[in-house]
Amino acid sequence: MTTTNTWQEIVAGKRSKQVATIPEDWKLKSLPSKAVLNVIDVPESCGLLTENEREITAVEVDVLLDKLATGVWSAVDVITAFAKRAIVAHQVVSVTKILLIKET
Repeated sequence: MTTTNTWQEIVAGKRSKQVATIPEDWKLKSLPSKAVLNVIDVPESCGLLTENEREITAVEVDVLLDKLATGVWSAVDVITAFAKRAIVAHQVVSVTKILLIKET
């Protein structure tokens, strides 16, 4: 006999799998209240991004490219900063369907 899951059970299972793919040290300790409508400052205030990562994700692209070209920032630094910021955003507002972050 086959069991048919409700859509709510399927969604819960998929969300569980998503959360399991997030590195532990990238998980938010707490989420903003549902009453909070403006969460734009969460990446800066959550404490997960370093000062350097916040700077990397805030500069204009010409500055970013210059700092990459001159070796001030490595490609790993830049990718990590943007990946962490995306994971923070996802935890707050579910912006992605599939998370493809893999620690090396």
